[in-house]
Amino acid sequence: MKYSGIAVLRGVRVTPLALPRAGSRYLSLLARPPTRQIIHNTGAGYGVWVSHKVLTSSTIRRPFTAHRALNNEYNTTAGNASVKSQSATKEKNEEDRKYSKKEKEEQSETKENHSEFRDIVRLMLLVRRDWKLLLTAVGLLTISCSIGMTIPKVIGLILDQLKNALAANSVDGQPVSIDKLPPIVFGLSFYEFLGGFALALLVGIAANYGRIILLRVLSERLVARLRATVIKKTIHQDAEFFDTHKVGDLISRLGSDAYVVSRSMTQKVSDGFKALICGSVGIGMMLALSPQLSCLLLVFTPPVILSASVFGKQISTTSRELQEATGHLTKVAEEQLSGIKTVQSFVAEQREINRYNFAIRDIFNIGKKAAVINAKFFSSTSAMGDLSFLTVLGFGSYLVLQNSLTIGDLTAFMMYTEYTGNSIFGLSTFYSEIMQGAGAASRLFELTDRVPSISTTKGVKYKPGNGEIEFKNVSFAYPTRPSNMIFKNLNFKIEAGSNVCIVGPSGRGKSTVALLLEKYYKPSSGEILIDGQNINDLNSKSLRRHIGLVQQEPILMSGTIRDNIVYGLTEMPTKDEIRQVAKQCFCHNFITRFQSSYDTVIGPHGTLLSGGQKQRIAIARALIKKPRILILDEATSALDVESEGAINYTFGQLMKKKEMTIVSIAHRLSTIRRSENVIVLGHDGSVVEMGKFKELWDDPTSELSQLLNEKSTPHQTTNITVTPPPTTMAEKVVEEVVENAEPETVIEDPGSPPMYISTVSEVSAEGHELINEQIEDTIENVMKDVTSERKPLKLQKDENL
Repeated sequence: MKYSGIAVLRGVRVTPLALPRAGSRYLSLLARPPTRQIIHNTGAGYGVWVSHKVLTSSTIRRPFTAHRALNNEYNTTAGNASVKSQSATKEKNEEDRKYSKKEKEEQSETKENHSEFRDIVRLMLLVRRDWKLLLTAVGLLTISCSIGMTIPKVIGLILDQLKNALAANSVDGQPVSIDKLPPIVFGLSFYEFLGGFALALLVGIAANYGRIILLRVLSERLVARLRATVIKKTIHQDAEFFDTHKVGDLISRLGSDAYVVSRSMTQKVSDGFKALICGSVGIGMMLALSPQLSCLLLVFTPPVILSASVFGKQISTTSRELQEATGHLTKVAEEQLSGIKTVQSFVAEQREINRYNFAIRDIFNIGKKAAVINAKFFSSTSAMGDLSFLTVLGFGSYLVLQNSLTIGDLTAFMMYTEYTGNSIFGLSTFYSEIMQGAGAASRLFELTDRVPSISTTKGVKYKPGNGEIEFKNVSFAYPTRPSNMIFKNLNFKIEAGSNVCIVGPSGRGKSTVALLLEKYYKPSSGEILIDGQNINDLNSKSLRRHIGLVQQEPILMSGTIRDNIVYGLTEMPTKDEIRQVAKQCFCHNFITRFQSSYDTVIGPHGTLLSGGQKQRIAIARALIKKPRILILDEATSALDVESEGAINYTFGQLMKKKEMTIVSIAHRLSTIRRSENVIVLGHDGSVVEMGKFKELWDDPTSELSQLLNEKSTPHQTTNITVTPPPTTMAEKVVEEVVENAEPETVIEDPGSPPMYISTVSEVSAEGHELINEQIEDTIENVMKDVTSERKPLKLQKDENL
C-alpha cells in the first residue's frame, strides 16, 4: 500500500512522494529550519529524509539505515542552525508583538480621543433646544463679569488720585480733604463716582442673580430630558440587553451619571464662560495698562495649556472608572436589599457587608487615583500662577521706579493678574469637569445609541385570530450562550382554542417557549406562526397586546390593586368589570377586606401582599386583557391547595368556552391533568411525545408517565401509593357548589361582556357572582373535610428507576 507525503521546502509545496509502508517507525520531514513537520508513518526499512539542500528521488528511495549517519550529521548542523534561527525568530516575534502592542495602544488612544471629542460635541448639542435660555444666561453673565472686572481699574484710579493729592500737599504736611480731590473720571467728584460705581455693582449683582436662576432651570431641564431619553431607550431594549446589564448599573446611569452630565453642561459651562469672559477682559485691561508686563505673562501660558492636555485625558478616564465602580456599588446594594430575607435566612449578613465594603474599597482606590491626578493638575496650574504673580510684582516695581508705570496702574495690573490667573485656573477646572461629564455621558450614550435586535415599534400589525400556534423547525440558543442550543428543529402545533400543557425535564426550554411566543427573542432558525403569521414580521407591541402571560413569580408594580389589575390596558375598564374579573380569579374577597379595597397601595413589587394574593392578581391582570393566547408559566405554583383548586376551576370554564388558547407550563400533576393535550419535551430540546393527557397518563410506558413517576416516586419503593393532589378535591367542591346553585337566583343578562366566563353556560353575571361568593366563602372549610377523605391513587412503577 502506498502513502503520499508532502515535503515543505523553503515554504514551497513539493510534489507528493510515494512512501512504501513496512513497519511502525516514522521519520521527520525537515523543511527549511526551523520548520519541522511529521508527515507520515513509514516502515522500518524505508523512510524519507529531506534537507533544505537535497531533494532527489535517489535520496528518497535509499534505505533508511544508509541515511542514519548522514541524518545524524545533518541533524547536528541543522539543530544548531535551528536554535539560532529560532532565537532570531523569537526576537523578531517579540519585536513584532511590541510593535503590534504599541500600534494597538496608539490606535486605541486615537480612538478614545475621537470618542471623547465626539462625546463633548454631543454634550454641547444637548442644550441646543434651550439656546435662547442659554444665550440669555450668557448675556447676564457677560454683564456681571464686565462690571466686576472694572474694580481693579477703579482702585488704580483712586490710588493715583490719592498719591497725586498727597504729593501736592507734601510741603506743609497738612491732611488732604476728600472734597478737594480733583475729578476722578468724566468730571465726577469722588462721592459721585462712588455712587455711580455702586449702582453699576448693583446691576452686576442683579445680572448674576438672574444668571444663576436661568442656569439652574436649564440644568433641571437638561437632566430631566436626558433621563427621559435614556429610560425611553432602555425600556424599549430587547431581552438580550437585560441579560447582560445589571439593574443596579442602569439605575446608577440614570441617577448619578445623568446628574454629572447635567452639572457639567450647566453649572460648569457657566463657570467656564465666566472664566473665559473674565480672562479675556483681564488680558485686555492688562495690555492697556502695560504691554511689557503682559508680554512677560505670555511665557507662562504654554505650560498651563500643556498641563491641561496631559491631565485632561487622565481625569476623563478616572471619571469613567469612578462612575462604573459607583454603578457596581449600586448593583450590589440593590441585590442585597431586594433579597434581604434570603440574606438573613442564611445568616450571610457579614458576607454581604464584606462584599459591599470591597465595592467601596474599589471606589476609594479610584478616588485616590483621581485625587492624585487632580492634585498634580491643579498644583501645576497654581504654581504657574504664583510664579507669574511674583514675576509681575518684581518687574512691575522696576517699571514704577523708572516712572514707566504708576503705582495705581501697577496695583490694578497685579489685581488683573490675580483675576486672570483665577480665570485660567477656572478654565482648567472647566476642562476637567467637561472631561468628567464626557466620561459619564459615554455611559449614557451607550444606552441611547444601542439599537435593539427586536424592535417594539416596527413590523406588521398583528391580525387577531383564534390563537393557533405552530413551531416549524425552530432552533434556538440564548444570545448570551450561543453554543448551548435549547431547541433543535422543534416542531409542534397547538390548535386554536385548545388547552395544552408543556412538560419536560428542568432546563429543557419550557419557559423558553413562552419567551419566544412573546417575541422576547428571535429563533436562530425556523418559523413561529401565530394564526398563520410569522412573529418575526409582526409588531411586538401589537402581538403582546393579545397575549396574556402569568409567570411563576409575578411582578406587581408600585401603586394600587386597581392599577395593577388594569396595568397596560389602553382603555380603562369600568369598576364593575374590574370587580367581575377579580371574582373570577377569587381575589375579590381578600381585596375588599383591605380598608381602601381596590385602591389599597401594595408597595414596591406588591410587598404588602402574600405570594398567593399576588399570583391571583397577576392572573386577573392577564384575563382582563381578553387575550387570544393565555400563557401560564407555573402560574399556580405559589397558591395554596384551596386557591389552586378554585383557579383551576376558572381555567376549566375558560377551556369550555374555547375563546382563547391556553398554554400551560408546569411540573405539578394538578396543573397538567386539567389540560386536554400534553407536549413532552426531551433532553435534546425536541418534542418526544404529544397526545391527550388521559391517554398518556394511562400508558405506563409513555414519556409523560415516566417523567411524572420519576419526579414523584421514591427509588427504593416497589409498591407506590400517591394521593391525588388536593386541587382535585377542590375542583370537585367547586363543581358541587355550582351544581347546587339555585336556578331561580339566576337572571339572564344578554348584555354581559363576552370577556367574562359564566360558571355554567346558562348562568348570568349575577348568578356567576353569587356562585363565586359561595365558592370563596365555603372552599376553605370544605377542603379541610375533603382532603382527609382522599383516596390513594395507584401508580405503576418505572422499572428503570
